Formats: sequence, structure tokens, C-alpha cells
Amino acid sequence: MDNIIAKNIGVKEGLEKSNRGDFLSRYTNNQWYCFQARQTVYYNVFSSEKLDELDLIKMAKNLIRLAPQLGTGFNGAIKDKPLSDDILKEIVSVKSVQSLDGYPEKFDMIADELFDKTDIPFFRIRAVVREDGKDDLGRQSMISIISTHALIEGADAALLSRSKALSKEIVSTKLKKNSKLQRILYNLTAAILAPLQLIVAEFLVPKKLDANYRALSIKREQIKNISEKLNISQRALVFALASYVLNNRGKGFSKKNINTIYADLDNASPFQTNDDYFNFRMVEMKLKYDDDFITYAKNVELAIKRVEEKNIAKTQALLNAMFATHRKLKKLMPFLYRGRVFRFSGKYHMSLSLLPPQRLFGRLTKGMIEPIYAGTFHPGINMCVFAPGRHYITFNFSVQNRFLKMIADLPILLDKTEQDLN
Repeated sequence: MDNIIAKNIGVKEGLEKSNRGDFLSRYTNNQWYCFQARQTVYYNVFSSEKLDELDLIKMAKNLIRLAPQLGTGFNGAIKDKPLSDDILKEIVSVKSVQSLDGYPEKFDMIADELFDKTDIPFFRIRAVVREDGKDDLGRQSMISIISTHALIEGADAALLSRSKALSKEIVSTKLKKNSKLQRILYNLTAAILAPLQLIVAEFLVPKKLDANYRALSIKREQIKNISEKLNISQRALVFALASYVLNNRGKGFSKKNINTIYADLDNASPFQTNDDYFNFRMVEMKLKYDDDFITYAKNVELAIKRVEEKNIAKTQALLNAMFATHRKLKKLMPFLYRGRVFRFSGKYHMSLSLLPPQRLFGRLTKGMIEPIYAGTFHPGINMCVFAPGRHYITFNFSVQNRFLKMIADLPILLDKTEQDLN
């Protein structure tokens, strides 16, 4: 078990250091940055079962069994000692409600308590339970599992939905690294850009958090049919839908190009593209905007093909160098690092991420019902994470408040496109 946990955290001596209150020393640079940015990941799903505190404690134990890193990494974690029920009670909560309407959006995705309280595990399991039993759709509860992104990623959610244990022996550790010259160039670039980020963030990033969560569920069949008629991938279609509606015919981001960064989970590249903890890599992509949605969707397909014919390791390699530089600078000059630094989105209008298929199976997901609302919430970057299940795909937005009203246009756009193609 020790070796599994050590690999999950990425530093073998991490468990001992956590007992001295130095839990962040266990994290890789990418994990460290995710934690500093207060980036969360969440998994929201309805259940046919009436849940209570004991059910959630049992779920927490099962979750830690499958993902051991969730039970470690906080101040006071003790090697080889299971978490007590008293600690688990602090990370679960149940609330009675008259209706499940408005969920999962009523859940708090910012979850400041995850980052402010460092002496208990960095995840929470929350549930709301309908007072009058099941509704017309057979739903009696909704469960929300939320964690710091420093410990969990999208590929993990797909395994956990199948009640499968995580293995953090990542493929990238067996891949080639970029050349020494390339690594030097990335480090030099980061040494220039990181201090600039500190300055620019002071002027461009709002003092107060300006972001919220919205979710939509769309039938997979509709996405499949439209993508086939357009002769584009389903990934290109959902990327196009989310970015098009937020752009609001050029008034949201740009009338020319939408600058995006997207998460890629394909390990076909021969180069290591992230650190020794995460599988995903971020890829930069510019989308040529067009008022005609069908034209725009085809532009997105072409953009994906073009970018994946190039060196897709480039963006993540530079980000890795940036994370390492910020970590060193913060250690030397912590007074320069306030919350807005980690909410800086750079040149990107939005981030996009398609999760692996979510399939509900096994003890951990007993009683759970599609659709599955899963994704990540970054306090400073407009994002949309797409979670495909068997019958639905959910669009999970975390965006600036000015974009919230535009999201309602997405199902309308989808229906219109379907009609135009028939």
C-alpha cells in the first residue's frame, strides 16, 4: 500500500513529510499549481436510493480504497492508519430538500473549505435527499463528490465510475523526454513569463472571484446524428457548441478567432507531455470563428486535425516550466503571490475538455442514475467539460458571470442545426 500511495502522490518521502505539516512538498509542480489555484474536480449524479450519513461514510471508505491518494496528503495523515469515522464525518453531509430541481447547480463548486481546512482529507461527499421519496424520474437523491484537482483528473473519474481502482503508474514516465535544449528553452521562457504574470495579473484579474457553474444534459443520440451529418467528430461538435454560444456572435470573445486550450488524454505521442502524476496534457488551439454555426463547427474539426499533426507536447511542456518557476518564486517571495495570480487565464478565452466515457458499474456507483455531471472548476478560466454517459452527454460550464445567460442558447442552437440538416 505504501508504494501505491507514494506513486499516487509522486514523491516517496511524502507521507513522512505530511506528518510535519508540509503536505504540499509531496506534490509535483502541476499538482502544486492546481492546489494554489484552488481548482476543484466534481462528480455530480442522481441516485435512486435514500442516502444518510452512514451511507456517505461507507462511500468515502470505498472511494479511498479505490483512490488511496484521497486519504492522504493532508496535515496529520498517519502512515498505514485508516481514517477514523470521526474524520470521515467531517467530510460528508446530507441535506433534506423538497425537490431535486436546480441540482447540481445548487451545489457549491468553489468549495473554499477544501483549501482552507488542511487537517482533513481534500475531498467532500455531499448529498441532498428528496423528502417525499422518488420523483417521477425515479430520483430520490443527488450526490456530489468534490476534490482538489491536485489529486484527481478526468481519466480517474472514468475508472471510478466503473468502481475500478486507480493506478498512477503513468505511461508518460516510460516515454521520451523533450531534448535538453528544448527543456532549457522552455525554462528560459518561463523565467521571463512568470514574473510578467505576477505584474499583469494585478491589473487584469478582478479582486473578487467572478465565476459560476452551469450544467446541461443533452442526449448522446442527437450529438451522434448531427456529427455524422456534418461529417465531423463528436468532440469537434461539442467543442464548437460550447465555444460558439459563449462567443455570442463575436461579442463574447472575438469576431475572428477564439483562443482555446483543451485537455488531451491520447498517449499516442512518443514524448512525455506532463509530469509524473497526471495523464492529461493541455494543447493550445485557435478556432476560426464564423457566424454560421455549421461552417464554424467544420472549422473546429479542421483546427483539431491541424494541431494534432504538430508537436502537441509543446503547450504542456511550457506550462510545466511555468509551474516549476512559480513554485520557486513563491518560496522565495511569498508576499508576491495573492489569489489573483492563480486566477490569471493568460491569452486563452476558454478551456475545453472531453472526459472518457462514464459507465456506472459496481459498489461505488450503486443506485446512481444518468446523466453524470462531471468536470473541473477553475476560479479564473472559462471552461466547459463534457462528460459522456451511455445515453446523455453533459456540458459542465464554469464561466464568468457575464456568460451565464448565453448557455441557455445551446439546446436551441442544437435543435436548429438538426432541423437545418434534415
